Amino acid sequence: MDTTLNDINHINAFDESGMLKVLERFPEDCHAAIIRAQKVPLGSISSKRFSEVVFAGMGGSSLGGKLIIDWLWKECDVPLVLSRGYHLPSFVNDETLVFTVSYSGNTEETLSMLSEALRVGASTITVTSGGTMGNIAMENGLPMIPLPKGYRPRSAIPHQFFSLATTMHKLGFIKRLWVETSEALKTIESLRDETSIDVPIDENIAKKIALRLRDKMPIVYGSSLLEGVAYRLRSQLNENSKVPSGSGSFPEAFHNAVLGSEGHSKVLENLAILLLRDNEDNDGINIKIEKFKECFTPKVKEIIDLEARGSGRLSKILSLVYLGDYISTYLGVLYGHDPSTNLSIDKLKKV
Repeated sequence: MDTTLNDINHINAFDESGMLKVLERFPEDCHAAIIRAQKVPLGSISSKRFSEVVFAGMGGSSLGGKLIIDWLWKECDVPLVLSRGYHLPSFVNDETLVFTVSYSGNTEETLSMLSEALRVGASTITVTSGGTMGNIAMENGLPMIPLPKGYRPRSAIPHQFFSLATTMHKLGFIKRLWVETSEALKTIESLRDETSIDVPIDENIAKKIALRLRDKMPIVYGSSLLEGVAYRLRSQLNENSKVPSGSGSFPEAFHNAVLGSEGHSKVLENLAILLLRDNEDNDGINIKIEKFKECFTPKVKEIIDLEARGSGRLSKILSLVYLGDYISTYLGVLYGHDPSTNLSIDKLKKV
């Protein structure tokens, strides 16, 4: 077995920008985000009722909204919508609450959506570390939840997610925030003890899975609750590990992705399938997932089940986000990359 990931000095040599140090702070960053968001005055927005809530953002800055939507799918009494791109949905009006999220504050697409929100009179809350979005918020008297500087947007997910969640709680959209948050943070702290840099491979689930994924193209699937987590892990494999990756969700994958198992052997033999599992998925889903696995088992290199932890929906979501972040970071190190670099993204931003 390759023991590279037992060598802390080797890991740190490639993790020059300190992605693993940021991951170590994840639970503390969650606490800090809650405290910060609680202090932000919302003005007249606090007394309004809304017909829908839109989360506008791109890339890593869109994920907090997607995870909120998955978490609250069964309990929120207004539609929750994710908007990625240059334009907001046409239904947005003065009865809509819009969160515009851009870590840098300079994301072209999100600034376009912010401009549209202001034009149609939507109640707008900004979540940013500053930049142009911060200036627009100040000029227009918009509530701004400040994000701390010094992070990659994808690494700021604790700050982004709990800025949104705390504000949604203040506005009455989330009833059980503190109960679910308490369990989720305890789960993450326990997982940190199992996955941190000084835990050897034979005791470290994240390092074990990173080794299994090396030299393969990973595709991630999750049930409805974990759809956003599957997208997050796919994106982290792209960004931290620098590998092509894909994602999908169940039960949708039963109607299309399963046919990929009938493809050419030279394509399939280099795939690794990761299945994000929720112990509360119904029997029908679980039976079909097992059949889905059977279709691919003889043809792909790896099929890996990752079990969500905890009993609450938030704990299940955040536990797999956190585990996936560690897996993708260790895989990046195995490939000899600094997980934090963004060379190709930076090139595209200059176009």
